[in-house]
Amino acid sequence: MTVDQNYLEQAQECIAAGDLGDAILLLEEAVEKGHESVEIAKLLARLSLRIDEVRAFQNWCHEALRMDPKDIEVHRMMEAYFRENGRDWEADEVRAIADAIKT
Repeated sequence: MTVDQNYLEQAQECIAAGDLGDAILLLEEAVEKGHESVEIAKLLARLSLRIDEVRAFQNWCHEALRMDPKDIEVHRMMEAYFRENGRDWEADEVRAIADAIKT
């Protein structure tokens, strides 16, 4: 198991126990120690939305895309957020990028 997988597993345990704050702190610790990964950034983005930290959600999505610009899941997460919040033009823009990546 890699270090980032270990952090992800521990974070999932915190989430299962209802400790979102502890999960976020654990994942941020991983990033601070140089163990960042796309999966950690995506989980931090999801958790940020769960605690209504929209700016953090967007920052973690962008960080994930910096590491892997072709990660369709990140584009879909952003598209869903924008659609749910009536920001259709932004959702359309993100979807177009994702569709271009798939082809």
